[in-house]
Amino acid sequence: MKAVALKKPGQSPAGQTRLSPPDALSVLEAAEFADIDRHFSRFILRFGENENAGIAAALLSRAMRAGHICLDLAALVAPPDVKLPTAKAMRAALAESRAVGGPADTTPLVFDGAGRLYLRRYFEYERALAASILARGGGPVPASGDAQTLAIATALALRFVVISGGPGTGKTTAVLKILTQLVNAPGGETLRIALAAPTGKAAARLQESLRAGGEALAARLIAPASTLHRLLGARGGGLYFHHDAKNPLPADVVVVDEASMVPLTMMAKLFAALPSAARVILLGDRDQLASVEPGAVLGDIAEAASMPGSPIASSLVVLRKNFRFGDNSNIFKLSNAVREGDAEGTLAILRGTQEDVAAKASPPRERLAESLRERVVAGYAAYLRASEPTEAIRQFQNFRVLCAMRVGPFGVENVNRLIAQILADAGLIDGSERLFRGMPLLVTRNDYHLRLFNGDIGIVWPDAEGKLNACFIGDDGTLRRIPPARLPQHEPAFAMTVHKSQGSEFGEVLLLLPDQPSPVLTRELIYTGLTRARQRVEVWFEEAVLRAAILQKATRGSGLRDALSGV
Repeated sequence: MKAVALKKPGQSPAGQTRLSPPDALSVLEAAEFADIDRHFSRFILRFGENENAGIAAALLSRAMRAGHICLDLAALVAPPDVKLPTAKAMRAALAESRAVGGPADTTPLVFDGAGRLYLRRYFEYERALAASILARGGGPVPASGDAQTLAIATALALRFVVISGGPGTGKTTAVLKILTQLVNAPGGETLRIALAAPTGKAAARLQESLRAGGEALAARLIAPASTLHRLLGARGGGLYFHHDAKNPLPADVVVVDEASMVPLTMMAKLFAALPSAARVILLGDRDQLASVEPGAVLGDIAEAASMPGSPIASSLVVLRKNFRFGDNSNIFKLSNAVREGDAEGTLAILRGTQEDVAAKASPPRERLAESLRERVVAGYAAYLRASEPTEAIRQFQNFRVLCAMRVGPFGVENVNRLIAQILADAGLIDGSERLFRGMPLLVTRNDYHLRLFNGDIGIVWPDAEGKLNACFIGDDGTLRRIPPARLPQHEPAFAMTVHKSQGSEFGEVLLLLPDQPSPVLTRELIYTGLTRARQRVEVWFEEAVLRAAILQKATRGSGLRDALSGV
């Protein structure tokens, strides 16, 4: 797109709705906009005097905070109680702004031919990732019977494959067979394999799942399974990496588990660091929540591959048969009903009587602590009575309270406070101290020196001298003790958000939904929360809230689907 000269103040293209500066300011003062949105709007306005371009920039910033890669003006919905200029007016403003250009320009913003507005850095990430996937994906695969056999055949035939399926559908079993066949094939004795996941706990689970491959497979790993940040060699606080296009990973096969959690930036940097001949296998559940950061990469890839005529159609294999639960499992039936958007089917299961699924109406806000008491004490007493920290960490995985939101009466911040008070009243913890024996901690910021990463969970436990440490299980399965003063940013973990629980599994789950609808309550969130449970799930909900959530499918603005589908 060619930049055009700024017009004099007061001028505007024919038919364009123009807001005066005071009106523009009043739009951006709405509560839906954050300070960072307003700051970015002011930055863009330095390139010219058209307030509508500044409003579009603020909307882009707001959209990215919500996980979108771009702002799609064709699908723009105004925030509540905010009067915006028309999409036509904003398009005209962007066309005359010196801050905006086309794909080949160097402007801070990109306005593509499909009406999508990007930060240039994210546009470049998206374009580079699409090109790298297209260079590897697609092609003929041998005919196969069942889905798992097809997944194996596809991964052996192509340099790019996505194996998607819910928990228990055999994704890691399939990848174990794939890697075993590759290692045993001619030339397999020199194969270099990298295993990674977005979080430390997901990487540890992947490593454990592949131990059945024996010494031959273990010998071909370039390192134990690790986070993507560690695999690429994060530097400068994780903004830069040792491995990139100029210094590729020394790997012939790269397996990424829990790929639904990987944002666009990280996926683009991974593909940029791959040798051109490297084979990539993405494992994940396309129906889960997308990453917290911008992008829904796995979902975009799966959706693109599902479109008729897609150049990567053969690169997607979806596993449906569940080996963990069986077709008669109520958890399996419930999660499938939610995944399919079947609100009535979901409610019918929740109204039934079964051992592995239970339901309860959300209690009044003022009685939440009273309602939680019995369930929380029963769920957490065993780990708090453990004799040593390794056993406590293991027992802590048997039960977890999951919340849909961070704030509010049913949010994780309030629920963590309530649970701590309940356990203190029951004599299971010392509620008088800020740090106490048995306190579970969730790391919320990466610390590359300590090898602690966002999503890692530890438990505060005394050593032989009675000194409290934060205890974690390391990649090698051994106990790590970290002095509390050295810990990176963290928070209590009696209750977790569903987002933070991704990549984890618990014996039993109590899924606590708010009593009011919210934009964050979506089908994907409910499905993700339910599928964290291995043996039993209990849902506390208001019927109208749950019904609205199941009918609300999460969508994220992106051009990756179009780029990969040949549109």
